[in-house]
Amino acid sequence: MGGEEGICEVCSSPAKLRCTGCKTSFYCTPEHQKQDWSHHKSTCRPWSIQESAPLGRYLISTRDLDKDDVIITEAPIAFGPALHSDQRVCVGCGDPKAVVRCPGCSWPACRLSCEGLLDENRHGVECKLLAKARIIPRCDILLPLRMVILKKKHPKRWEALSALQSHEESRGPGTEAHDEAEDVYQQLEPILQAFSIGQDVMSKICGLIDINGLETNPPEGSVGIYQTACLLEHQCLANTRHGFVLDSKGRPKIVVTALRPIKKGEHLSTTYTHVLWATRARREHLQATKYFSCRCERCKDPTELGSHLGALKCPCGVGVILPKDPLDSETEWSCDLCPGLLTAQEVVELTERLGEDVENVMASAKKETLGDLYSRLLVLLHPGHQHCIAVGHSLIQLLLPNDPRKLEICRRILETTSVLDPYGGRLALYTAVALRELSFCPGEARASHLTRALDLLRFEPAGSPGDNLKKLIKFEL
Repeated sequence: MGGEEGICEVCSSPAKLRCTGCKTSFYCTPEHQKQDWSHHKSTCRPWSIQESAPLGRYLISTRDLDKDDVIITEAPIAFGPALHSDQRVCVGCGDPKAVVRCPGCSWPACRLSCEGLLDENRHGVECKLLAKARIIPRCDILLPLRMVILKKKHPKRWEALSALQSHEESRGPGTEAHDEAEDVYQQLEPILQAFSIGQDVMSKICGLIDINGLETNPPEGSVGIYQTACLLEHQCLANTRHGFVLDSKGRPKIVVTALRPIKKGEHLSTTYTHVLWATRARREHLQATKYFSCRCERCKDPTELGSHLGALKCPCGVGVILPKDPLDSETEWSCDLCPGLLTAQEVVELTERLGEDVENVMASAKKETLGDLYSRLLVLLHPGHQHCIAVGHSLIQLLLPNDPRKLEICRRILETTSVLDPYGGRLALYTAVALRELSFCPGEARASHLTRALDLLRFEPAGSPGDNLKKLIKFEL
């Protein structure tokens, strides 16, 4: 397969012959490609696309994979600031440190020598359009604009993009999503009219972003849309992790790896929602933003795999109140040891009221107020409840090592993350913080906890909070 130029895997000469399987390895001749196959076959594309009525298009593994095997590496079809972001970023590369302005369109830029700013194929086209239309800089409209340009200038890339799900049938008049698309259309109206782009196309573009956009870091604050990685299906206990690196053109290339050994034929999955939200919150979020209801093993289990992330304490003093059918939002909640019952509405009202208390107290994050709130929560909630875990995680960072609460809460948090994120794919930093705090407690194996935390943080991007913690732990070790 021809295309862009690379380096031959065998002799390092300039090469244009690209592997049709993984599309990442280059060869200067067919002979060198054949010569390298015995080595390359173990890393060539390990996935295939399948399709079914309930799932749509999805990915399965085409061979057995080991933990940390690379599954997908690809550049985005499109990337830019998130639709809901008011962050000021560079129009050339997406860097949030935008301190100058583009000479052509006066939009924010990181520096006048930014490669993305000077690249005619990156910012060049949109620069002329923004300057001519005199649109006031508002970075959240950049990604929709770039997708409009794709539609007009790069039909093959637009075809790949538009094949992804956009759920326009659920985003019609009267919905918040429709109002948002209308707002973007009005902001870009001078350009869209010149391109003969109507409201229907903008609705599709906004749907493509909302359904498929992945937050990237680096660059922080950007969203990328990927042709293959966007086909990873949702599971509350996923089998892959993903991270981002900047490619030679400054685009956030996604790298998807196996979180654990994966068998041939197994579905490849990621998580679309927050791991430390209880079942009701996760399912409502997925229904509202991705338009489906999760029915995975965790969602079907009233105890959430034994974590009790949504469980309440029963007034009987010994029982735990759990939903009878977690997949039914109107289900009754009952004690596992006595006849006590609560309606779904009563549970929602209680957890939402406590959630507001948590949000207000966490804003100040003082040891006394956090400690008082944690004690109050334990009267009503299982100690593994998401509110207890959230407050406890902040509290352990303020407690002295010899405070017995510190040891107890650290262990509870680690029990929870070991069940809900056993391979550290989503909660690596969260778990590493708890491990470090536990290492300060008397009698604990400090070096062992810190070494485990360091292993969890090995995929954290450079300059991120996780990377900073990794450096601190290395110093402490």
